[in-house]
Amino acid sequence: MRSHLSALSPARRQRGIATLLMIVLITLGLAAASAMAAWAMQGSMRLQLAEHTATQAEMKAWTGVMLLSKAVAAMPSTAALTAGRAVGFGAGAPAGVSATLVEKNADGLYVFDVVGASAGARSVLRVAIRPPQNGPGGETTLPAGATFHGNTRLDGSVSYTGTDARNLYVLDGSLTLSGSVTGLQQVCATGDITVNAAISVDELCSNGNVTLNGAAKVNKISAKGNVTLAGGSASTIGTIQSNGDVTLNGGSASAGSIQASGKVTVSGGAARANEIYTESSIDWTSSATATTLAANGSVNYRPSGTGVATAITAIGNVTLTSAGTVRSGGSTTLVGYWGQGISSRLDGAGLLSGTSWGANGGAVVAAGTVGSAVTPFPATVKVKVLAGYNVAITPVTVAAVASFERPRITVDAYALKSQANFAFSGVDASGNPRLEASGVNGLEDGSYYVAANASGGRNYLCKAVTGTTCVTPLMKLCQGYSDYNACLSYASGSWTLQGTTMLPGVLWFDGNLTISNGVWVNTFLATGDITTAGGVKVYAPNYVGSDYTCLGRANSAFGLNAWSSYGFASSAYATPLCKGTPPALGGASIANIALLSGGLKSNGQFVGGNVLLGSSNEIYGSVLAGQYLNTSGSTVVAGSTYSAAQGGSTTRNSNQQGGSTTIKVPAGSGAYDPGTTPCMSGCSTPSADNVVWAAPR
Repeated sequence: MRSHLSALSPARRQRGIATLLMIVLITLGLAAASAMAAWAMQGSMRLQLAEHTATQAEMKAWTGVMLLSKAVAAMPSTAALTAGRAVGFGAGAPAGVSATLVEKNADGLYVFDVVGASAGARSVLRVAIRPPQNGPGGETTLPAGATFHGNTRLDGSVSYTGTDARNLYVLDGSLTLSGSVTGLQQVCATGDITVNAAISVDELCSNGNVTLNGAAKVNKISAKGNVTLAGGSASTIGTIQSNGDVTLNGGSASAGSIQASGKVTVSGGAARANEIYTESSIDWTSSATATTLAANGSVNYRPSGTGVATAITAIGNVTLTSAGTVRSGGSTTLVGYWGQGISSRLDGAGLLSGTSWGANGGAVVAAGTVGSAVTPFPATVKVKVLAGYNVAITPVTVAAVASFERPRITVDAYALKSQANFAFSGVDASGNPRLEASGVNGLEDGSYYVAANASGGRNYLCKAVTGTTCVTPLMKLCQGYSDYNACLSYASGSWTLQGTTMLPGVLWFDGNLTISNGVWVNTFLATGDITTAGGVKVYAPNYVGSDYTCLGRANSAFGLNAWSSYGFASSAYATPLCKGTPPALGGASIANIALLSGGLKSNGQFVGGNVLLGSSNEIYGSVLAGQYLNTSGSTVVAGSTYSAAQGGSTTRNSNQQGGSTTIKVPAGSGAYDPGTTPCMSGCSTPSADNVVWAAPR
């Protein structure tokens, strides 16, 4: 029996096989498509995971940019920024975020690479940031040298030394220099300047009058008022420029060039000037001679000797004993003895006459033309008389002396309280000093007392006290005369610091402060007055360098022992001043200050402000007095000095430097910049809006 298939025709059998093959192929295609779909789905999932990871890394990188922007804006100084060195973001930064300084470019921008990392993915952004303003309120630049507001006297032996600018500026007051004053370059005042000493300076400038009563050597004097060289001493002046009168009546005073809006008088002995240009008149009765005299008014010129070669030009009348050439818009009168007169030429629009006007008189005019003459005139007067003769004379124009001005800097200890590591506000019922601590490594920010430890050693920090003893001593703050002597006391609004030394940092005191002795590496800020006793040494923290201020190591150059010798914790450094690992000075501007006094209370009243330095003091740092600065004895100040006369204490009415006082601006450490201090008034708030550009790298 045959099968059904074999019974079919060949054509029908071929169609059945093709159908079967199509079914197989379709089945295989569906299986392949399913496999491909499954593989595509897995690839998509892997791609989504990779994209998510990369996105997380990029987000972290951008988070790093924002954190870096804030960190740079809050930096007290850019000194800590070093190419190739990682930059910290501060507490609270997420994991996987880092930044490294690449360079400071030609535009002054700081360029960083900010890295965000997440699950093996890494995103790098290159970002340029403007430099920080440095400090909570920005920085203020002090004028180079010394600046005093209010009346100022320099007495005794005062010397200014150093390689930096040694300038003395007095604002809102007058300046008197007496005794021996040396080393100054530019000395300027908004009031009068009186010099009673043998000084040598490059420039004296004043919005008032300048008077030299002693021997002085000055390259340039400029005054909006009058200038007087008096006293009979030898003064040598390069140029004098005045909006008022100029008088040389010292016996041997001399000047190179005088330019004045007012009258110029040269009298007494051999006082002289080489050139005089004035919009007024000249009265010269000295025996010396000049080269050039020019005046819009009259000239009275009476030197001794014959053959004088002085060139005189005057729109007004001229009276003379002897000259070389004369051009006069008025009359000309010869008052010399025999042989004197005009040795070269006279051009005079007015009348020519003389007091010895005869055939044998003392009148000489070598040549010239005049409008008229007293006749007959002697044969030695060789002039042509031409009625209506005109002498064209260009008027003298003297440039006005510009006002001396300097911006006022506000001194306010209250404004700097937030930058203090230890802020002292008073004592408790047992006499234990109370303070707020901030930014001290190893010590939690907060309120503390200074009291004794269990064995009776004084000067420890603690949170709570029983009587005058710490419940739990935390850290030694300062060293008294011995372990059992307190270094700090308080009575009637005044603090007294005495003993050996204290942990380096910024100290703030509410009230007056007296530093009785010791060697201190601190910035002292007091809302009242600051007074020092004899033999005190103060070093601004930036001055001595990182080894001592940040690491507590001995510094034999300054006679500083290691912290451990006083019982201080070696890790207790001021974190706003010392940055990085190991800690190093970051150039915080507050740490350039040694002493600062006075403050503006919340009611607008300024209190305190006097700084009174005792004998044999050495102050290595800038000194800022909100009222007046007074020095005495053998005193050294190695930094900028500034007094603001802001109306605080009335116990003083002027600035005074006396005894043997040396003001110098030495190098100190690389972190020390005596001309830079924190801003204390009208300061801008640091802004993190400092990113100039950012791009993937």
